[in-house]
Amino acid sequence: MHKEIVDFCDFLSPTSEEREVRTTAGEAVLDLFKYTWPKCKPKVFGTFRTGLYLPTSDIDVVIMESGIHNPATGLQALSRALLQRGIAKKIQVIAKARVPIVKFFEKKSGVSFDISFDAQNGPKAAEFIKDALAECPPLRPLCLILKVFLQQRELNEVYSGGIGSFALLTMIMAVLKIVNDVPYMAYLQSLYKCRASPEHNLGILLVNFFDFYGRKLKTTDVGVSCKGAGSFFKKSSKGFTNKGRPFLIAIEDPQAPDNAIGKNSFNYFQIKSAFAMAFTTLTNPKTILSLGQTEAFLSDYEEESFARGNGSVQSCGKRRKAFSKEKSTSKKKTEEIGESKSHEEGGSKKEKSGKKKCWRQNRGHANGFS
Repeated sequence: MHKEIVDFCDFLSPTSEEREVRTTAGEAVLDLFKYTWPKCKPKVFGTFRTGLYLPTSDIDVVIMESGIHNPATGLQALSRALLQRGIAKKIQVIAKARVPIVKFFEKKSGVSFDISFDAQNGPKAAEFIKDALAECPPLRPLCLILKVFLQQRELNEVYSGGIGSFALLTMIMAVLKIVNDVPYMAYLQSLYKCRASPEHNLGILLVNFFDFYGRKLKTTDVGVSCKGAGSFFKKSSKGFTNKGRPFLIAIEDPQAPDNAIGKNSFNYFQIKSAFAMAFTTLTNPKTILSLGQTEAFLSDYEEESFARGNGSVQSCGKRRKAFSKEKSTSKKKTEEIGESKSHEEGGSKKEKSGKKKCWRQNRGHANGFS
């Protein structure tokens, strides 16, 4: 499973063409902001800023110093400007969220955007995440695979009660520090190199994450912190208890200790159940022993189900074909990872199964994980 997670992240990493498409789309949108509010200072944050974005992820932008005193007024003005300039489609104003936003797709690229006004916490969180990823390379693969896991279940949007990227990253950092109970940096270094012991691999860490947040953490009373060596605390001691929703997870914001990350994830009961089910499935001996030599441990996705950016799978297919060719240079390594000959063929019509052992955005279920 460790190798599959590494394989997944290599496959999912954006190509130079995909980065260029997103950058061009971002420039077009930022130009619109500057045209509408000449003195504003738009800032890109979120997963595009940190490099943790999926092919279907939004680009998050906050418009600072626009002169708009009422966010709702700004959102409506922005919606009108987008329509007038004709650069956006499927515009949606979400004014009643904790942080009001406008969601839309840039027409040429199909890239989606989330726009807010004067919210300082987004850019600050992006810098924190970049520093954390630089200190701990394994955070990136764990975060990416869990983002896909939540996205498949439509539990990745904060405004709809899901877990956002910042909350997810702090959850991973907390479980690394608390559950493994070893000197943090020494542990992470040994984990990244995967030389210290069988426990220091991404597969074990993923299972530990599902176990901790799906079965062990009593979120009605206990919160967690990723600061320092990681710690537990009573939710009541910090005023993080929600009497109407006592099951909500409470993670101390490492940048603002008085703030509880996860307090808006009102679907956490469903999220917790999904984590618990994943743990049960991934540790079920019958499931493990039933896998064939060429079967992926985590999931199995269809070729057409992971459209990138503008809705085309062309860039995904090209990269996957090149990726498969690179993998095929070592037969032994290919056998270890469990790749079949069909993976080498890319999107070839000669393929009999019609399915690929690769990571795809899919609503279906395979091996109980996706």
